[in-house]
Amino acid sequence: MEKKEFDWNRLQKHLKYSEEELRRFKEDPKKFRAAQRLFSPEAAKMDLIVEVVEAHGCSAGMKPGDRLVFKALGVMDISKSSSGWCAQALGEIPGFANMAQDRFISGLDPNEMYINHFSCMDAGSRCGWGQVVMKVYVEKHK
Repeated sequence: MEKKEFDWNRLQKHLKYSEEELRRFKEDPKKFRAAQRLFSPEAAKMDLIVEVVEAHGCSAGMKPGDRLVFKALGVMDISKSSSGWCAQALGEIPGFANMAQDRFISGLDPNEMYINHFSCMDAGSRCGWGQVVMKVYVEKHK
């Protein structure tokens, strides 16, 4: 099967880049390669999942199995996500999204992140209300 040429015009339109911005973007070798990976059909089939694996004393009622789903490794998909997420549980998600995206762009398996768990900002019943532990992973879909 012949490899399809990357659609730079589509990326430019999506990001609302001027011709000058697109030119500068394409001149950066890292951005040039990253865009072709991150805006690929392969990336579109990947969901970044943040799933609650432990919860004790959570005042927001978060529980194991609650999930946030980010399609294409970064865009929240509300239709696949659980409701009722506490703001304190969201703090570390951008770092994990960046790590998963970077691993994917580099041709590495995002699920091989060494650190893939984090907890909410609440320190637990001794110093706060409770604590929620979450795991981050990537699922491919059809």
